[in-house]
This record gives sequence, structure tokens and C-alpha cells, in this order.
Amino acid sequence: MMNSPGDIATLLDGTPLAGLPVSRDRRGAVMISGIRPDGLLQAWRAARELVPTTGRWPVLVTDDWGPMDISPGGGPVPPLESELLRLDDAARSTDPWERRRTWMHEPIRDGLVDFIMTSGHGVDLTSRVPRPAVLEPRLEVEHRLYRYVTSNPELAAHLLDRTRYAVQTDYWFTPDSVQLQLIPTDAPWLAAGFVSLFEVGAEDLAAALWQWHSQWGAELVASWDTMLQLVVNRPPPPGEQAWTLAGQILSLASNLEMHQWELAVALPASEAWFIHRRP
Repeated sequence: MMNSPGDIATLLDGTPLAGLPVSRDRRGAVMISGIRPDGLLQAWRAARELVPTTGRWPVLVTDDWGPMDISPGGGPVPPLESELLRLDDAARSTDPWERRRTWMHEPIRDGLVDFIMTSGHGVDLTSRVPRPAVLEPRLEVEHRLYRYVTSNPELAAHLLDRTRYAVQTDYWFTPDSVQLQLIPTDAPWLAAGFVSLFEVGAEDLAAALWQWHSQWGAELVASWDTMLQLVVNRPPPPGEQAWTLAGQILSLASNLEMHQWELAVALPASEAWFIHRRP
């Protein structure tokens, strides 16, 4: 792993990051400052290509630290190597989904039926699909709606046209001031030890990132505290895998305004994911 800011600055010559200030923080990360907001993905990709040489995974972050980043001694607390090993073990053994969205297994309330059966993207299934049975769990209702939509190619294509925006990088948030953080590991899921997502513990976040990276080639690009942004190399095929993944994403992205049956239609066309979770 490269540790010298000077050596890393030299390595950046000839890339979009050339000439930018490079420093090292107390957490063991190397920080590249002065990232242009209109070139965030280009900057990240330049650093991503150098991971085999630097041994450091790049994550875009804002250039301010919140209270959780500061130790009693006044500086950010670095995850020790042993802590990263423990986090890696947890990422591979933790089920990050079992305690989330438990309300999806509860009987659907009558007042929610029309809301769930109507897309915010111009698809109304209230007259196409039989209304839910008494005490039918919401998860089963939405699963039935998803199977109906995907059984109708014209309807699925129409909904995909309306929801594709949510799985493209154009949908991403862009802060005013950004740094590129090169964390001291080449494992993208261990970024959970250096960044945060609102109300999600480091072990759950690491486990989610590990599962998504292993199965779908998802790579963390940016963390804005209440938001994560990832690129995806192997999106799921239509069907049960897309359905399951949509539930996983929504269990973290509680402020992504989309039903699970809608997101599952969009995911096979995804190039990027946006995880938005705010108070």
C-alpha cells in the first residue's frame, strides 16, 4: 500500500487528479482536495484505476467532518488493522436485512391499497390486478404487482422508461465542495469503517456493500452521510433476483420514493444506485 502523499501525487500526474493537493489525515486515509463538482465521477474513476498500485479504495466525501469523525483528543479516530479485519469478518457473516422493513410482512391496511397499487410514475394497477385479500402482507401484494408488470412486456417497458432515471448517475447528488478519500484498504466494503450512512451501523453497512460487490460488482463511489452513490458492473436480470435486490436497496434507501415493484423493474437497466436515507 502506498502511504506517502508525495508518491501518490506523483502517481496522479497525467490523470484528471494531477496537481491537486494531497495530504494524509489521522485516520490513515490519503485526502485529495479540490475535486471539481462537475467532474466527480471522472475523478473517482481516475483513482479507481490506480487501486492495484495504491492499494487504496477511493471514496468521494464532503470536505467537512461531523462530530462522529472526531476523537476526544481532537482528531479523527483511525480504524486499526485489527478492527478492519474484524469488520471484514462481520461483513461476510452478518445478515444486514433481517431487522429492516419488517413492516413489509405485516397485513396491508385498506387505506394503503390504492397507494401501493398506483405508481408515482404513471402506472395504475388498481383496475388491472385483483385487490389484496384480507390480512395479505404488503410484501406479497407488491410481489404480485411486480409479477404482473413483468408478465406484460409493453407495461414493463413503459414503467422502465419512467423509472430508469433512478438507476443512472445523472440522478446523483452533487455537493458544493468535495474531497477524494483514499482509504487504507483496497476492499470497497471496508469503506464502512471510514464513512457513514444515517442510522446504519458499520457492520450492517459493510455487509450490504460486501454482498452487493460480490454479487453485482457494485462499487462505492461517494458518501454524503445521508447518501451513498455506487456504480454497478453486473446489474441483475429481470425476475426474482431484481425483486430481492430492490428490497435490499429500499431497506437502506428509505427516502427513495419508489415502490419495491417499481424499483425491481428498473434495476436490470441500472448503471448506478443512489441510497438516500435521511432523518
